[in-house]
Amino acid sequence: MAYTNLFFIFGFLPLSWIGYRFCPGAKAKNIFLLLVSWLFYAWSRWDALLVLLIVTIWCFACGRQIESMAQNEDPKRKIMIAVSVSFLVLILFVYKYVNGWLHVSLPLAMPLGLSFYIFSALSYIGDVAMKKVPCQNSFLDLGLYIGFFPKLIMGPISEYRDFKDQLQERTITAADLSSGTLLFMKGLVKKVVLADSLAVFVSMLQDQTTFVGTWVLALSYTFQLYFDFSGYSDMAIGIGRWFGFDIPKNFNHPYIADSVQNFWRRWHISLSTWFRDYVYIPLGGSRVDVPLIVRNIVIVWVLTGIWHGANATYIVWGVYYALLLLGERFFFKPVLARIPRPVRIVLIFLIANAGWVFFAAPSISQAFVRLGCMSGIASGFADTQALFALGQAKWLLLFSMIASTPAIDTVQNWIFARFGRNGMVGLAGVYCVLFAACISLLVASTSQTFLYAAF
Repeated sequence: MAYTNLFFIFGFLPLSWIGYRFCPGAKAKNIFLLLVSWLFYAWSRWDALLVLLIVTIWCFACGRQIESMAQNEDPKRKIMIAVSVSFLVLILFVYKYVNGWLHVSLPLAMPLGLSFYIFSALSYIGDVAMKKVPCQNSFLDLGLYIGFFPKLIMGPISEYRDFKDQLQERTITAADLSSGTLLFMKGLVKKVVLADSLAVFVSMLQDQTTFVGTWVLALSYTFQLYFDFSGYSDMAIGIGRWFGFDIPKNFNHPYIADSVQNFWRRWHISLSTWFRDYVYIPLGGSRVDVPLIVRNIVIVWVLTGIWHGANATYIVWGVYYALLLLGERFFFKPVLARIPRPVRIVLIFLIANAGWVFFAAPSISQAFVRLGCMSGIASGFADTQALFALGQAKWLLLFSMIASTPAIDTVQNWIFARFGRNGMVGLAGVYCVLFAACISLLVASTSQTFLYAAF
């Protein structure tokens, strides 16, 4: 069930919140939320719920077994950790990579959100194995951590150590409800108004080989991906607040980053944090010799690419960022420091834009063809379709550029500070109008599926 589904917005979500509020205690609330989350997940495919249950049962059993082996150097403990992790990775591999890599045709449709909740499950196993937290003795609470419906399909990926205390005790304040509602509406506008409008041009220009056409295609996809995914993340975080959960922020205006490293501290923050905590640091992080630092960065980014899908374009995309981060770390940092910040922001945006070409292209060869066209090795400067798309998209792209910066948040905060309660009422009215516009578009069936649902 998508967040842009009208039944979800006007039926499932409000009924879930009302039912939650009527539950008498913390345990009853958790039971209710777990059942609601499983119903949410099974809405489209009941068989996908079976995979989620298997993962949850496996983690519950393995966590208890790992904790019972107290000695870190116990060979049996190391074997148990390896088996626990390997089984979860195997599930991901079978559903996501077997058909693409081994060229076999298994009759298996990948469950929605598998990559996301497998990483939540691995976070739990990792935290218990590293003794960051004790194992979870309540199957109910572990099930809610892995399967909590706002973050289940597309994250953000919450690490167990940060989430566990909220399973026991949480409160819902008026500020939580108001900020959660605002985030949900902002996310819906990002998705339905901006991302879905940009999707029209992405679809229209897939076969473009002109200079102008490929640039409009690349820029449209760059902003579509941002508003689509950050919109979903905002909605998930907002819903979480309605139920008393603090889900971590996933985006922080990445297109104003002034370095590649800074970009990845702003884009899909929960995934970057996960790889840092469970892969990069356990490998030694930056506390090792230079050759090992290079190895660690390459491993993390190849795995990041693979996490996104079986297509070779994702691996190339991961290697692309590994090389950029290595170059920035060891060679280009002093040069970047001498460049004015506005110029650095434009440079990093163009680097990200080029990276998304690999991300979006159906094949590596097609990605290089598009990059060649954008570099001037094109069939021509523009054709009728490219000029039409540019004419239709130019103001949308300009507004997308502004909306991807902190400008709107800055204006909103200024209104709050300058006009106080009247400003809040006025902005509430604006968001209600935008919400109504989103619903009109959803009724007209113009909304597209979330891009990251494919991962």
